[in-house]
Amino acid sequence: MNIVELGIKLDNNIDYYTSILEKNGLRCVFNVNTHDIYYTNKDLGNLTENEMKKACIRLRSCNNEDYKIQNNLIKGIDISTVSKERLKEYENKLLKYGYKKVFATIKEDYHYCKDDMNSRVQLQQIKDIGLVVYYDNNKYYNINLKEQRKKLIDDLNSFGFNIDYDTLDLDKLRTLYYGKEMYSNNQNK
Repeated sequence: MNIVELGIKLDNNIDYYTSILEKNGLRCVFNVNTHDIYYTNKDLGNLTENEMKKACIRLRSCNNEDYKIQNNLIKGIDISTVSKERLKEYENKLLKYGYKKVFATIKEDYHYCKDDMNSRVQLQQIKDIGLVVYYDNNKYYNINLKEQRKKLIDDLNSFGFNIDYDTLDLDKLRTLYYGKEMYSNNQNK
């Protein structure tokens, strides 16, 4: 099964897109402030967005809560959360395994949907990057990547967006790693 996830950088502000989504019957059903920290012991150069994600341990704090460890790549550290007070101690453990902090993100994440939708439109205001819309739809997972991407763009456009088929996705991690905007055709590739 191949999954396309769009991640399109937007030109206007969150209020503009909230307005067009609401005019098209979608409502905000979830929002959260998220701080992610990424650590790796690998060279991330020349990796795709998804390969970078898989090469990193990610710590995630939602609404200033403790960090949850996602993609724990170290079998010798068997914990699932790290308190903010013990973050430095955890980072020192990672250093012993050759892991270092490579980047962090701070974002405001808003999810929109209608009653008949099986997926959500995510608007993420990401510090140092801008506003990005993320969208995938599991009813398209069994079709080829090119057609899946086209259908996702059609869905977004039906909700009020104006996205061309040749618009590339902004790769968040690659953008942070290289210090310039990096693009691809699929966030999950």
